[in-house]
Amino acid sequence: MSKIIFALGICSLLFSCTSNPANEEPLSTDTSSKTTVPSAKTLVINEPVRVNDSVFHLLQGKWQHEEDTSNYLVFEGNKRREIAGGMTDWDEEEFILSNKCLNESDKDREHELEEFAYITCPKSDVCWYIIGVGEETLSLQYTARGNMLIYRRVK
Repeated sequence: MSKIIFALGICSLLFSCTSNPANEEPLSTDTSSKTTVPSAKTLVINEPVRVNDSVFHLLQGKWQHEEDTSNYLVFEGNKRREIAGGMTDWDEEEFILSNKCLNESDKDREHELEEFAYITCPKSDVCWYIIGVGEETLSLQYTARGNMLIYRRVK
């Protein structure tokens, strides 16, 4: 149990220290957030999140689902693309990285405020909580159902 508490503390520290380099546009204009660690969440990534990298930067690239290997996510700028078995075309839309879910379905749901910890796709009305992101691993929680999704970076 103490290892989980320690991991949560490290996660909170690392996410609260992420920065947005001066040459990037701001990821969020909401400055009223406080950084907290949601209860009952554990860090799933296997390598540390580098403090000098922003969450936005770490998300960029192609990710393959750990269990359903036909499922891929691609983050390019502020676009999120996804494809899985049975789909003939990539699902593509803009995403917003923020301190809470910004989609219509989740607007009344209570979420812990955490800087750059939520991915919202307003067009499809969905939101994910970023449990952890590193150079090789992305762990998300789909807020509508609470299920965990783990992805590995692919080249």
